[in-house]
Amino acid sequence: MSVKTKPAKDAHIPAQKDRFTIQIISKKQLKDAQQFAKKLIISGYDAYIQKAYFKETEEIWYRVRIGSYDNYNSAKAVADVVSSELGMSAWVDFVRLEN
Repeated sequence: MSVKTKPAKDAHIPAQKDRFTIQIISKKQLKDAQQFAKKLIISGYDAYIQKAYFKETEEIWYRVRIGSYDNYNSAKAVADVVSSELGMSAWVDFVRLEN
């Protein structure tokens, strides 16, 4: 599977431009994100949840992400493997700050 590119609606969320992470899925309910992240952690992934608030729609989403990488190419290589192992698309994004 291919790795998706970062959606433009993230542009207003502050980011660490020198750190990259892999987004697996985003859930509207925290409980759903926690269940998915738990499965990833049990499988050996360095998964975490990040809350994202989107001003345009006034919505909160809970992102399930894996790892923190110091360069895009390393993150993309892992994202490709993760996408294949999980059977779902993953994409590389900057590590975002909680907002």
